[in-house]
Amino acid sequence: MIERQALPVESLVLDAVQSREEAWTGDADDRQLADSIAADGVLQDIIVRPLDTVELADEQVSDADETYAIVAGSRRYHAAMEAGYDRVPCKILNADDLDAAWTSLVENTDRKELSEQEIANQLKLIYELVRPREEPESCPACSADMAGESELLAHCAATTCTLPGSPSDGPSVRNSPDGSQVRRFSTDEQALEYVAKRFLGRDDESAISIVEGHLRTAELPPVLQSLFKSPEDRTEQERLALENYGIDIRATLGSGDGKSGTSREIVALYEAVDEEAETAAIDPTDAVLETVGSLRFDEMSEQELRRTLRDFRHDVTTQLESDVSASDQREAFTETLQNCAAALKETYEEVEPTRPFKKVDVLGPETQHHSRWHTHAMQQRDVNGHGELVRELYQERLETLAETEEWE
Repeated sequence: MIERQALPVESLVLDAVQSREEAWTGDADDRQLADSIAADGVLQDIIVRPLDTVELADEQVSDADETYAIVAGSRRYHAAMEAGYDRVPCKILNADDLDAAWTSLVENTDRKELSEQEIANQLKLIYELVRPREEPESCPACSADMAGESELLAHCAATTCTLPGSPSDGPSVRNSPDGSQVRRFSTDEQALEYVAKRFLGRDDESAISIVEGHLRTAELPPVLQSLFKSPEDRTEQERLALENYGIDIRATLGSGDGKSGTSREIVALYEAVDEEAETAAIDPTDAVLETVGSLRFDEMSEQELRRTLRDFRHDVTTQLESDVSASDQREAFTETLQNCAAALKETYEEVEPTRPFKKVDVLGPETQHHSRWHTHAMQQRDVNGHGELVRELYQERLETLAETEEWE
């Protein structure tokens, strides 16, 4: 049974596994929440757990008054303090790090949308909590010697041995090689299936691919992860770094749900440059920032940006794979980027396209032509909206047909 109490604000501290990177920024949404709490109180309980159940404890936590860790509700906690509350309603869970991490992710995705970067890092935290720390040396079912995960999986496929734990129920307690008991899966494959099942409700190849994409995003350098943050959540250093490469700091890449694919293209470009280029010539982090700053236009949809990044990656990888010196690699990268940017600039700036249908992605050159023609027509007729333009064109077309067909 979950215990409910009104706890003093000084007894609470943010949990190390809670998913928000910056719980309170003081932006318009935060101010609105504070005003709402000031007027109506804290209507939704803050979820906490006893501080002594936290294994991933922050080393800076040393205040004797702090006895509970906030798993979910950090914005409500800060807003309540901003509104002058000295006690807040809480639900007290007895949860280990793994259960607390899932609770934080689920609770927050149901409220103020997490950025793709926050989701990626939270899933990585959960994955690291359940994946094996070392390659399996024996089969948990029959104790036969094994030389790593591949041999263990092949052994289970060829025998009746089954591995403990499941995607639905999570890892079971098992003995580690050093004799201690751990709550981890025996293989990375099991850990991925579990994260996919809990996060997406399924553990098929497509779901696992989405999770793996998030985990790869979480491995990016922090400044590249900041591309997927909300603008107000970026640090001053991150904003400055993005501005130095001509990147609009008001924009956020990715949809936040892992389905946009933009993060996967950013990761793929970073990994391609890291693998093919000499670090002395092209730093992969700089390469990605330079690419985004050069190839992203305000008029681009998420799908267009993804396609543009993919096409550029293919072109530049072909150049970098050639057996050339480091200086030639730098020159090849710069030339390929400049050519791609010039072609895009001509497409977007010859006449700035206006999309009459906001949900239609502008993909090929034919659609770009239609967008520019739409802009020309708007300018020619001096109309203010798409509806007005459609009415004029429709009337002109009817009059032309009536004249051609000799309608009365």
